[in-house]
Amino acid sequence: MHIAYPSELEAHWLEIARAETHGTSPRDILHRMLPDIVRLADRFTTARPPDAAPGAAPYLRDTRSCAAYSLFFAPQTYARLSHVLAELPPFPETAHPLRVLDLGAGTGAATWTLLDHLGSRPVALSAWDHSRPALRCLHDLFSALRRARWPDATLRTTPAPLGDFAASTEKFDVILLHYVLNELPAEFRRSLLSRAARSLTPNGRLILCEPLRHDAGDYMRGLRAHAIEELGLHPLAPCPHALACPLDGPCHDVRTWKLSQALQILNSVLHRDLRHLAYALLVLTPNAPPASDTLRARVVGSPSHAKGHTVCPACCSDGQIHRLQLLHRDFDTAGRKDLRHLERGQVLRLASLTPLGDPSLFRAIPAT
Repeated sequence: MHIAYPSELEAHWLEIARAETHGTSPRDILHRMLPDIVRLADRFTTARPPDAAPGAAPYLRDTRSCAAYSLFFAPQTYARLSHVLAELPPFPETAHPLRVLDLGAGTGAATWTLLDHLGSRPVALSAWDHSRPALRCLHDLFSALRRARWPDATLRTTPAPLGDFAASTEKFDVILLHYVLNELPAEFRRSLLSRAARSLTPNGRLILCEPLRHDAGDYMRGLRAHAIEELGLHPLAPCPHALACPLDGPCHDVRTWKLSQALQILNSVLHRDLRHLAYALLVLTPNAPPASDTLRARVVGSPSHAKGHTVCPACCSDGQIHRLQLLHRDFDTAGRKDLRHLERGQVLRLASLTPLGDPSLFRAIPAT
């Protein structure tokens, strides 16, 4: 799946950065923004602070910080969330504009990804964040690009800490929590998840995406169990089942993507491994999805390729990890090409699984 970060979004942030730095060319602007970008990039890697309180001072403290953050992180968010959204079934039809709440919206990177995914569908968007400068930048970008990109969307912003968010009579069809929970104290994550769940419509979707943080423990596994066992939610992704997670370590995706033009310029100096996106995801809904004749299996490790077949470990609908043998002759030309580029986290849609002589190995027949 080829995902390109929209040039209109990058051009908007470059223009904001130009006004902040008085730079000329994109390379000159990015060079002047580099100290701000390095500070923010380090904050989420080598210089990550302890989990902050929900009302802590925002790191997006001014317009310059917002531009630096968006030039570096927004293209990664767009690619990451595009992969998540692409594997979900279509959003249910509603008699009203789709009501979307982006909790911890920041400058709106996840918001723009969802709006682009929805296309021309009418959307009533609510963006919640404790950084007023971030919400101001979000509002300005929406106003600048709405007519051309999202003419049937409306926007409402709420500048408040996440601790102030409470389930109310207002319900949402989609709630986004993108790269938010990892910044919160452990005891606050479950509380926020519960409040978000109570704010969903019956067919709503709660979309979580988090960085892969080995130092923080497998908190997504605990949140998944809490959502299924105590909140009565059903997983749409990444799991093809609602049983206990069979993995030994954190469930996560690893995807390659094409860096945006600004990131290519920045990384010629930063030299960071940006080509691989590693992240954890969880998509939940109050109502169980309808049964399907198609089996889903999620690749959870590196595939091995040999003449005529590919073997990969996958999490399957029976709640177990199986090694799947995929015979190339069962796929068309495009399917065989996709097999050569199979990555961790990709979903295989299968017609059947047949056990082979090795008890851990199953022949997988693709769905037509």
